[in-house]
Amino acid sequence: MSQNSMTNALAGTRWGRRSFLGAMGAASAAGLAGCNLAPNSGGGGGGKGGTLNVWGGVPAENGPQALCDAFTEANPDVKVTYTRYPNDDTGNLKLDSSLAGGAPIDVFISYAPAKLFQRVSNGLAVDLTERIDADPDLKQFGTTAESPSNYFSDGKAFSVPAQKSPTIVVLNQTMLDKAGIKLGDSWTYEDFESVAKELSGDGVYGSFNALTKAGIVLGPDRYYADGGERSNFDHPIFAEDLQHRLDEQDAKHCMDRKTILAEKLETFAHTPFLTNRAAMHASQIFILRYIADTKEFPHDFITKAMPHPTVEPGGDEWGVGAIGDNVSISSKASDPDLAWEFVRFWMLNGQYNVPGGRLPSVVGNATPQELVASLLGEQREELFDVPSFENALFGKEVTIPVDTIFTAASELDEMVEKRTDEVLLGTRSVESWVETMTKDADAAIAAAK
Repeated sequence: MSQNSMTNALAGTRWGRRSFLGAMGAASAAGLAGCNLAPNSGGGGGGKGGTLNVWGGVPAENGPQALCDAFTEANPDVKVTYTRYPNDDTGNLKLDSSLAGGAPIDVFISYAPAKLFQRVSNGLAVDLTERIDADPDLKQFGTTAESPSNYFSDGKAFSVPAQKSPTIVVLNQTMLDKAGIKLGDSWTYEDFESVAKELSGDGVYGSFNALTKAGIVLGPDRYYADGGERSNFDHPIFAEDLQHRLDEQDAKHCMDRKTILAEKLETFAHTPFLTNRAAMHASQIFILRYIADTKEFPHDFITKAMPHPTVEPGGDEWGVGAIGDNVSISSKASDPDLAWEFVRFWMLNGQYNVPGGRLPSVVGNATPQELVASLLGEQREELFDVPSFENALFGKEVTIPVDTIFTAASELDEMVEKRTDEVLLGTRSVESWVETMTKDADAAIAAAK
């Protein structure tokens, strides 16, 4: 199966109180954080015993182990073993090699569409289309849904997405107070850059990262033009974003790329914020689990949240974030029926993963306040400006773009990463980036068709 035959039926998924709390039916209702934590329907395995081996990229203690234990409690005759693989190049290679080599893996989770589709094309995942379409709780992710919200390959579903994750901005409230900065419920890119500038100095970067606009302006499939026939890297927004990152880096309003690479801060991006080296950080919500871990990351400031900035005040551009945690069944699963029961359980009991920084795609009748309380943990009043998180996550409905074209996606991602680093390290010009990216990406797309 060629990469260009793999498409996602979703052009964008709405994120907000109404859509996030959409009626899922009584069978999938689950309370969080001080509410009813009893597992929902989804376990059983038809009364059969067995063993399930589950591989995922999230540390076991951040939710997966609790979820596996809950499944075992509901199904005492089933043993579940969770194996964590780091979600990096080495970890993904280990998972792929293990799947291809016949290691005992029944269920696995992918964290990038390109990785999922690669596994599908290599025959490592089971077609779940019929199971999803026939399931009253999960058919919203199937091919028959009026507004599908899943990744499809040749019109078939090989996974279900277990989480939705908007990008928000976390801020050091102490630094804001010291600078006399007061923020409302929303802001623009211009506001963000002004705050970053004001908070920079004395060894502090105003922001860990400089924000870019390509995603919020172009939406889904921003790398592609003409329906995927060629690349879109000659669009002016890419050059604008690169030059902006250079300017902010040179002004020391954000951390420079050389330092990030030298200190491996792509992997440990939370550390500058928690060690008072960066006053703000735009991130998906997984960063919250590090902020809440005061033993590993002690700090003495309150963390405030803001929604991702918009181009215009109150703008209705594309949002920033992702759907993910794509749960699949291995094509070599020992018992696909039992594995499916576990997949259903994982999807319908996502409350166990919330404390690890993952909001579930199926949440039943939980309220924003309950979700935020579970997300921020027991020390939330001491560590977080709780109302600001309720506003940042649920105050305004946004559309998270979900790519639909993945032709040569892995090659394009590698090109973008490598050449963007070269620009930020000063070994390539912005003009050269546009020229070579356009030429080489077009060639990669043509070769993949």
